[in-house]
This record gives sequence, C-alpha cells and structure tokens, in this order.
Amino acid sequence: MDKAQKQIIDINMEENRRSEIRKIFDRTPMYNLSALEIDGRKIRVSKNHWVIDFASCNYLGLDLDPEMDDDVSSNIKKWGVHPSWCRLVASPEIYDELERKLAELIGTETTLILPTVTLISIGVIPALMGKSGVMFLDKSAHETMYEAGKIARDSGAELESYKQDDFATLEDLLIKHKNNPRKLIIVDGVYSMTGDYADLPKLVELAKKYDAMVYVDDAHGFGVVGEKPDERNPQGYKGNGVVKYYGMSYDNIIYVGGCSKAYSSLAAFIGCTNEMKKFLEAFATPYDLSGPCPTASLATMLKGLEINEKRGDEYREKLWKLTERAIDGIRKLGFTVINKTGFPIVSVVIGDTDKLIDTANILYEKGILVTVAPFPMVKRGEECHRITLTSANTEQEVDQLIGAFAEIKKYLEK
Repeated sequence: MDKAQKQIIDINMEENRRSEIRKIFDRTPMYNLSALEIDGRKIRVSKNHWVIDFASCNYLGLDLDPEMDDDVSSNIKKWGVHPSWCRLVASPEIYDELERKLAELIGTETTLILPTVTLISIGVIPALMGKSGVMFLDKSAHETMYEAGKIARDSGAELESYKQDDFATLEDLLIKHKNNPRKLIIVDGVYSMTGDYADLPKLVELAKKYDAMVYVDDAHGFGVVGEKPDERNPQGYKGNGVVKYYGMSYDNIIYVGGCSKAYSSLAAFIGCTNEMKKFLEAFATPYDLSGPCPTASLATMLKGLEINEKRGDEYREKLWKLTERAIDGIRKLGFTVINKTGFPIVSVVIGDTDKLIDTANILYEKGILVTVAPFPMVKRGEECHRITLTSANTEQEVDQLIGAFAEIKKYLEK
C-alpha cells in the first residue's frame, strides 16, 4: 500500500467511530460472507457449512417465488439488459407501466421511480429544501436521511433534530421556524432496527398546523404493512404502505417506498402529485445524474405486483405467524427482544460488543445468519442481533433459530 492510502486509512481509523465496525471484520465470519449456493432460505458459505438466512429483507419471499422470472426474459429481449439513458433523456415504456401500477396500489396521483431509496433521499430532500428550507429529522430515522440532510445543509438549509415520538420538542421547533415556507419533517415509516411504526397521524396533524410536509421513508413497510389491519392480518392487507395502514390520505406527505425489501427488486419510488413529479424531474439530481434501474429489476417488480394481487396477503399472514413464533420463543429464553408491532424485524439485545461478537460466532456455528449490530450501528449498551424473517422461512428454521439462542443463553450465564 502506498503512503497516501495508508495515511487516509490510519487517520480515519483513529477519528471515525465506524472504525469499530472495521475492527470486527477480523473477529467474526458473520460479515462479508460469500454465498456459494442457496437452497430456499439456506445458504452454503463454505465447502460443508450452511446457514439459515435471517438477515435478508426479502419479506414476501418473492426472490424464491417460482413465477418471479416468467416475464423477465421477454422484457430483456424487448428493452435490452439495461437502458442506455438517464431518466431525464428517455425511459423504456416499462417505467410508465410500473409507475401507474404503483400509484394505483398506494393511492397517489402518480409515482416516480429511481434506483434506490438512498438515491431518492439524497436527491429529493435537498431539492425540496433549496437554499433556505428547514428540516426536522427524527433521530431514529435511517442514516441515509441524515446524510441527505447534511447535503441540503451544505447548500444553506437548516437541520434540526428531535427524539422519536417527542412531539412537544418537534412542535417547539416548528414554532421556532413557523415563518419559513419550506419545512420538512423527516421520518421512517417503519423503523429499520425496531419495526416500530411512525405515528403518522400525529406527525401530519402537526405538519398541517404549521404548513409543513412529512417525508416518509417506507423502505421496510411497503409490501408488508397495508390497509385495514384486523385480527387475521394485524399488519393490514395489500402491502400498500404505512400511510394506508393508518387509513390516511397523502395530504402533506411525500411518500417514499422501497422495492428491494418485500419485492426483491432494485427500484424505489416517490408517491406524489403530478405537479410534484414534474418538479422532482427537474430538481432531483438522481433523475438526470444517476444510471437507471436494470430492465430485469423493473420486470421483476411488475411480476411482483401481479403475484401480490394473487397471494400477497397469504404471504403476509404466514410472515406474521413466523415472526410471532420467533419473538415468543426468544423472549421465553429471557432475552430482551425489541419488537412491539409484530413487524418481521426482531432485535435481540446483547448489550456489549465483545459478547455480541462471541454470540455472533455461536450463531454462525449453529447455522444461523443474522445482522450483527454493534456500536455505532446502534447506541452503546444496545448492541444487538437483528433478525429479519421472510415468508420463505419455515417453522423448522425458526425453531433452529430459537435453539441457537438457547445456546447463547448458556454462554451468557457462565
């Protein structure tokens, strides 16, 4: 390694808290795995070792649905493997079809598709804020929205923050900036570490009171939560997102949905009015500076929407039951499990980085893959194993997961 590279790495390892993550790479095989083969939700990671996948977010299991690739080949033949233009220049017609169907599902006038939720945040939030807007960022919101906020701040916008559900502080901040005509409250729809749902009714109430907008990143919720929740499916039906879960309109809301979770497709979208779409096409830089989605991703998303209409609610019902089984089984072992909604994000608190690494290695040995979340991914003392379930998992696999945590319990009690 040359001197310049070494200096950059060494200085950042000293001053950046993410160095803690880099150090863990050498202490556990639970990062940077190479999947050599898959069999359902089982992954072969070496010659003789398989792990059960509780780390992906393919919530509906559509990545393994036998119908999923039916129309992919025909669309690739029609449009090529990848469009050659940025979206500002041209788009294959498949974009228009998909944007219409997404709008019909979530109930907005229109949608605008870009490759990822991250790209949407770093393009849309600065576009909305311009040189003098003010952002009110939920401290529990996804890191990518904080990064987007910093980009907007560099152009002159203000960035304020408040703790999740601290509506008194949020209202004080809204009063402080009441004369600013560009105000944006930034939240997760479903929080990525806890599975909590944002209290959108309260947030929108405040937004309307102070003429603000609410930017909702529903990367995890879209496809899982939806309208008219009941006892059979407490997360609701159709998977049309957290706004519909609450039975709300999109007044004062900019809705962002991700397709890479429930729909196993590289795409994301903004649900908005026709006028807002035209504005974003001109002002959001990823529309003209980013490459587009691959044709296969757009085709799989279209097929996913078709499958969702036929049996999506069956997948969601199964997912709910598997998640309940996992939560109940791990809680009975005495662990603190962060989950109060039944959403298929289940965080099991270990609370110490060294023990987190040791217990990650136990999970790996017992054939379980989870997301290991040390500081600074979470606060110190809240280090956890983040489990994400999918409808393609089985009851037997969930029982193996619970059994692995029983082994962790024995280790922690030594």
